[in-house]
Amino acid sequence: MKKILFLSVCFLFCFTKFTAQKIDNEYKILRDLAIVNSANDLFDFYKKELSKNTQTENWKLYIEQLSTKINNLYLLDENNRSFKIDDTSKIQFNEINIYDKKNISLLKRGINVWKVIEVLSGNRITINIIEFKISYKNKNYQFTNGDGLVKVYEYSCENKKWEIKDK
Repeated sequence: MKKILFLSVCFLFCFTKFTAQKIDNEYKILRDLAIVNSANDLFDFYKKELSKNTQTENWKLYIEQLSTKINNLYLLDENNRSFKIDDTSKIQFNEINIYDKKNISLLKRGINVWKVIEVLSGNRITINIIEFKISYKNKNYQFTNGDGLVKVYEYSCENKKWEIKDK
């Protein structure tokens, strides 16, 4: 009797562990998909801007800033920790620990960050990608909010898959 009870408890534990891991992987895939699509859209916009034949000084400065932004882009989660995405995008994301003292000189110049916040509510996951400029001045971190976007996925019980929804 004890063996049956022990095996039942082990089976339930393993089942819940693997189910939770599968759900976490689904969330990560949706998060990565939202980031990759947004990064590819930004890169396509950059290429479109480069193709314009404008030679003013303001335009050259704008293109230089856009190029710097694309080439020095970091990903952070809601706890300001860096993470990697599994998918490949047209933009290469960098990793950084913003609280590490080695990175203070980089932060003094300022870095461009996409902060990714995931919110699960019922059968809906909302992925917020917020664009930040982070700098370090006078022993304080300064977070300057730029632009952002929201991707909403909803789980369809009929189709048994996640579907993108307009907010």
